[in-house]
This record gives sequence, C-alpha cells and structure tokens, in this order.
Amino acid sequence: MGYHKHRYKFDCKFAQGHDHRLLGYASNRLGAGNWHVHFYYGVSSYRNHTHYYWGITGLPIKTENGHIHKMDGRLESNSLHTHEYSGYTSE
Repeated sequence: MGYHKHRYKFDCKFAQGHDHRLLGYASNRLGAGNWHVHFYYGVSSYRNHTHYYWGITGLPIKTENGHIHKMDGRLESNSLHTHEYSGYTSE
C-alpha cells in the first residue's frame, strides 16, 4: 500500500459549555502494507481560546471500499479545561 492520507471530521465531547470540531488529514504513514498507522495534528478554536491536538491513529480497519483508522485522545488543556475526542477517519 503506497502513500495515502485520510480525511477526518468529528466533534469533541462537550465541556465548559461548548464543544470543538476536529477537521483535517491524517498523513505521514508509518508501517508496511496493511500494518500501518498515520500521524495527525491540528488546532481547534472556539470563541476566545484554542486547543492543540496530535496523535497516532489505530491500525487499519477494513471496510467495503478500503480502510479507516480509529482516532481518540484529548485536546491540550487550555482555559482550565480540556476535551476528549473519539472518531474515525474517512476511507
């Protein structure tokens, strides 16, 4: 399996009266063939504050048209709170 990237778009868990949306691409593949992961990072802003995030996807999950990866973690703490996230990349 050659170079490829996955788009992701999902909401974080609600905290401090608001939530954040994660939107971006997981790229920079590490591994070989069907045993690979992707690195991802980004910024999510809401009104007057920003959270940074980064991580490594899970291994591929086979789908009808290819594969997806699980993403979960926690946004960097800011304004005395943080948000957890959990979702999947697109194919």
